[in-house]
Amino acid sequence: MRQRAGSACLSVLVPLAILLMTAPPAAAQVAVQRVTAQVTIDGPAPHAAVQERLVATVHSVVERLLVGRAVDQLMPLTSQLGETITGVVDRVATGYAVAAVSIRLAAEAEVAVRLRPVGAVVRDVAVATDLRAVHARLQPLVGGLLQERAAPTLRSLYLGLPEAARPWAEAVLEGHAQRAVEEALAGYSGAFQLRILEESALVTAVVVPRDTRVIRNIGVRFRSSSIPTMLLDQHGPAVVSMAEFLRGVPVTFAQAHAPALADLIRPELGAYPPVRQYRILAAPSLDVGETTYVNVVAESQLYRLRAEAHLNVGLRAPAPSLVGHLGFLLRPQTEGFAEIRLVPQTLSMEWSLGAEHAVAPSVRLGAAYDLVAQEVRAWTEVQVGFDTAIRGTWNTSTQAFEGAFIYRINEFLSGALVATSQGEWWLRLISNL
Repeated sequence: MRQRAGSACLSVLVPLAILLMTAPPAAAQVAVQRVTAQVTIDGPAPHAAVQERLVATVHSVVERLLVGRAVDQLMPLTSQLGETITGVVDRVATGYAVAAVSIRLAAEAEVAVRLRPVGAVVRDVAVATDLRAVHARLQPLVGGLLQERAAPTLRSLYLGLPEAARPWAEAVLEGHAQRAVEEALAGYSGAFQLRILEESALVTAVVVPRDTRVIRNIGVRFRSSSIPTMLLDQHGPAVVSMAEFLRGVPVTFAQAHAPALADLIRPELGAYPPVRQYRILAAPSLDVGETTYVNVVAESQLYRLRAEAHLNVGLRAPAPSLVGHLGFLLRPQTEGFAEIRLVPQTLSMEWSLGAEHAVAPSVRLGAAYDLVAQEVRAWTEVQVGFDTAIRGTWNTSTQAFEGAFIYRINEFLSGALVATSQGEWWLRLISNL
């Protein structure tokens, strides 16, 4: 059958080509300058990219046949031109057959071709994922995003495609499929395997990292107002092991989905034995880069422990001191505490007892009694920003007011500009030990 079809095609093409080549040109004759090709498809329409390729194929065929030829010479050959277009398109655009050809010859010629699919046409598409290049902890997140954001586009690419058109259409559609995956999964790309069985197709997206900028190192930062940093730092390696699955993840993907990635760490962090034993609320977040930091905000539900070093710089500034704070939550918003202040310069020690109540998430009221100096202090502290606060303290015994603007530089160091009602001011550096 193939040999007969090829012989028939040659029997049409050879005489037509000889006739066109031997026909003498005439100066007065009008030649075809431009050709417009219109393609219609019977049955379900394939993806626009497939349609564009079919139109380009037809246009290329008719342009080679007609452009530059005299219209008067082509008029008697209209039937043979149609047969030639049919033979070439049938051979090049496998999966489709020419049902009809209409040719209007003029300086700007128009050719209309109606195609029909040959054989089975895909009417149902399933999308599967191959995530072997993705860490097992990430596979549910990556697979879910692909199914939610890319799968609808992947299905639309292959619906309406004849099974016989797969050899050439698969390459045409692969770029569109890659873009769908890359838009759904920042930093990743995909390779695709297509299987067609009659009217059903299975598209398997093999997800692989695309960006070379990936997470290579993992660090840990702790932040707490109730637990000294020296007690938290020893648990850094354990947190790094919980976030080990982040190594090799494209930075752009991690930046786009940082909260979701932090949520993958949260259950393991909540099940960490010291967290459960001491009833600590631990919330992770990510600062993403090639070195990604896991920020852990850890707060005890029972105790408030702090160890600080205060360095005061300025005229008539207080001497440097070490401050230890031990608090116990009487109620969720109310803390009772004992505080000890050691002044190395004079080897003096001050003790105080007090309480503090959070009247709002950003406003705290407190009072304390100094057992040595026998003074009462009352204060109000307002958190005005993530790293800034204003604190006003009133000493009821000396009738003096002290105001401070506090700025948190990092998890280890804060600075405060302090001024009093007696005209004194100084800079206080607070190191969280």
